[in-house]
Amino acid sequence: MITQRVYFLLCILVSCCWKVHPSNAFIVVNKFVAPINTLRSEKESRSQLRLFGGLFGKKLQPENKDPSIPTRIFDIPCSNVKLGSCRFALGLFLIGQQGTPVKGTWKANQANDGVLDMFYLDNTGMFSVVLTERSISVDRYGLQPSLQYRLQESLVLHRLLDEIKTLALEGDDIKDENRLIVLSDPDVVIQQAREKLPARAADE
Repeated sequence: MITQRVYFLLCILVSCCWKVHPSNAFIVVNKFVAPINTLRSEKESRSQLRLFGGLFGKKLQPENKDPSIPTRIFDIPCSNVKLGSCRFALGLFLIGQQGTPVKGTWKANQANDGVLDMFYLDNTGMFSVVLTERSISVDRYGLQPSLQYRLQESLVLHRLLDEIKTLALEGDDIKDENRLIVLSDPDVVIQQAREKLPARAADE
């Protein structure tokens, strides 16, 4: 079956190539593309996206950007990340953010590759939280994310950084080997990531 992330990227392709508004692109995808159920892995799925781009025969945008290639928003270097427990904790956090600012704004999903995805309601953009044993990264997908998406993304990501900081630093009596996240440079890396985002609202 087509994964939710691939479905989103196909909607972006249809929106750009056929001039369909992103919020309605899923109708076109369901009618013409949904029968494609032979994708067996994330890598195969992304290869299929490149094939569809060629079949449509049109440039996606002036830079000819591949929609399956994300934009890296920030990367937090870590000395250690307990992948299973950290993925669970951050997954719960993102589920709690689905109603930011109102119910239905976001939809959280854990992909087959363990990546934590957050889909925005207007289908113009999404972001993924990628965990390794030495880093926590956030990538954005979407050729032309809406202004509203960018604003709400910033709000959630500032809160995500707060959560990562709490998991990494809260509790002076907790030893590093017992923490879910050990930052490589606690005094610097969170602030560096925050500087990649639009300024936080004063009331946040």
